[in-house]
Amino acid sequence: MKRDIEQTLKESIARLKMLSVEEINLDSRLDELGISSLDSISLVFDIEDKYGVEVPNEALKKLQTVRDIVEGVERLLATQKA
Repeated sequence: MKRDIEQTLKESIARLKMLSVEEINLDSRLDELGISSLDSISLVFDIEDKYGVEVPNEALKKLQTVRDIVEGVERLLATQKA
């Protein structure tokens, strides 16, 4: 599942910022990829729609890397299954 979330997110970032997926890794910082706070909201909405989770607004402020988003979505999915 983690790999699927990671790939979905990388593809969304690549499309949004006109980058190649290969330029993006788990430790890529969102600000270094040119992701603004508005872009982050758009990316999170994509993830929420695809995986049926809801990322709390206060969590959005803490997202700094691709890994932060992937791991946050994994935690939300694990909570739903519990």
